[in-house]
Amino acid sequence: MTEEVPSLRISPDARMEMRRVGREGHPLLIIDNAISEPERLIEMAAGACFEQPAHTRYPGLNAPLPEFYGTGILNAVNPLLARGFGMPAHLRKTMFGFLALATQAPEELEPIQKVPHHDSPDPFRIAMVHYLCSGAGGTGFFRHKATGFEGVDARRRPDYARLAAAELEEGGERLTRHVTGETPNYELIDYAELKFNRLIIYRSHVLHSGLLDGATLTSDPRTGRLTANSFIDIARPEAP
Repeated sequence: MTEEVPSLRISPDARMEMRRVGREGHPLLIIDNAISEPERLIEMAAGACFEQPAHTRYPGLNAPLPEFYGTGILNAVNPLLARGFGMPAHLRKTMFGFLALATQAPEELEPIQKVPHHDSPDPFRIAMVHYLCSGAGGTGFFRHKATGFEGVDARRRPDYARLAAAELEEGGERLTRHVTGETPNYELIDYAELKFNRLIIYRSHVLHSGLLDGATLTSDPRTGRLTANSFIDIARPEAP
């Protein structure tokens, strides 16, 4: 008997909302009831091997993302990237990601983990967070007060890195909480609330942070802050 290959199906009840974040108008796509049978993915996560990531500052544990999830999500959001992000569907796209469990209390974090961040200075990298949990929090989007930057691309990165590093050097020891709307030197400009089976999509160079205050910080995928975190790299259009 041939073993059934898992597949991912977009829910027929999915609902979409497109926002423009802040003064710079960065796109934020929110999809509620994103996939059918999200509980199946949670059960797969319960059997996965979660470990502390070696090369990122994620505040918790990561495990491999099932291949069928990546393929299904990429196929589903490809036309949406054309409409909402100006990324034509024919452009070559590659995806990578991981299952994530936020587990670390503020006292376990480095100062740089207690301020908003950008994943990459590349506007052609798209970030996605799929909430496979319930509870408090969500994802916040921020403006850096000293520069006014809401997104940090390669042109802005030297100035932002210099000023943000100086701020951490001066006041990092006073950061005692996870990122909130009261985090010094940053202004919260938008917020995607955590909802079970909600998928949010945004450019990875936008300043953002998971909002972990009140979250259940446990390593149990069935009860903890479980997400599927993904990135889509998009090839530049060829010059005519």
